Amino acid sequence: MSAKKYRLRELLPSLSAQAKSISDAEIKARFKLLKAVAESPQTVERKCRQEGKSKQYFHKWAKVLLKTKDILSLASRSRRPKRSPRKTPRRVVKRVRKLRELEPFSGPERISQDLKDHFNIDCPPSTVYQVLKREKLISTDGAKKLTKRHLKRYRRPLPGWLQMDFKYVPYRIAGVQFYQLSAIDHHSSWRFIRCYPEKSEAFTVKFLNELIEYCPFPIVQIQTDNDAAFTDKFTSQVYRPTGRHEMDLWCKRHGIEHRLIPVGEKELNGKVENSHKFDDREFFSQVQCLTYEALQVHSRAYNERWNMRRKTKTLGWKTPDEVVEESYVRAIAYLAVMKARYCPNQPAFGRLTEDGQWVIPIDESPAKTQNRPKRLTVVDRYLQYLNWDGNRRLKSLIALCAMSQSSSQELI
Repeated sequence: MSAKKYRLRELLPSLSAQAKSISDAEIKARFKLLKAVAESPQTVERKCRQEGKSKQYFHKWAKVLLKTKDILSLASRSRRPKRSPRKTPRRVVKRVRKLRELEPFSGPERISQDLKDHFNIDCPPSTVYQVLKREKLISTDGAKKLTKRHLKRYRRPLPGWLQMDFKYVPYRIAGVQFYQLSAIDHHSSWRFIRCYPEKSEAFTVKFLNELIEYCPFPIVQIQTDNDAAFTDKFTSQVYRPTGRHEMDLWCKRHGIEHRLIPVGEKELNGKVENSHKFDDREFFSQVQCLTYEALQVHSRAYNERWNMRRKTKTLGWKTPDEVVEESYVRAIAYLAVMKARYCPNQPAFGRLTEDGQWVIPIDESPAKTQNRPKRLTVVDRYLQYLNWDGNRRLKSLIALCAMSQSSSQELI
């Protein structure tokens, strides 16, 4: 008999009373194995094989018990390392917690980008997700699965194609239901938001008048559903747009196309519909307005944050204003390169005067007589836009003038 079995035979009787009071099944199973092997006349290897354990397993726990002489030492110990050199630093965890608490709707990718922008901390989204999970700041409760068709989203190459729709304010203010009217650009996700006490043609026209003054690019098309505030398609006797609706008249005066989506296919207006989900998550769940005036103030502040400070992965972690700025420069560069390539003898698109004014030369040649006005193209609209709002984008125009010919050719 080995010395280890002999020592166990002497030790185990003194631990029998303590073993009866232990409720841990794992400790009891190991104590039972040690006792069976120690009291058996068979060899350690044969008895362990009968018990379904290896010889090394017996020697490991026999050594532990003989060293401590305490039955509680048979419990499994944590395998957690004493040091973790690659553990996320505590200061990064605090930053992640702070950003998550300030904006509970922010996900790992947005928090990762905010850490890089505001604190110069390079922390990948996967690490941010693990931190949020360990800190119990993330859960899958209420997560919705995408079950609809038409999940693919398309993006226009230039700004100017807008989608517009009403949204119910999710709570009543002083017992009154209010509505949010939103317009979002298909290319840059630039938005214009206003809240009104009712859905009507008058408030729609008021919204459009503000929109065309505030919009930083020429509007080519506005797409809406078939609400009575947008069309008389289902309120007229002919069941088609008559062209006498206030919105149709307004679009006709400003040379803008008004497009209606087919009935029952709101996925085609998915850009603005999807933005309403973010409104609930990032605005209405964070702000509780008690008056209509407060709702207007907070909605305008939220609209400013969306356009000027809210970066998204879809836009390459840029804000909508930055995307509009880049699109504007790209469009002007395209026109300049096309002019230099195909119309080198024509007047330039414009020049910058000493007092900071952008002047576009006027073609004084006699115009050809036409029976009907020419339909404006996208290029024509951008040229018109330069004329009425050149000073607003002076920075872009200066940057355009500084661009080399080689870099301009890469933009086409």
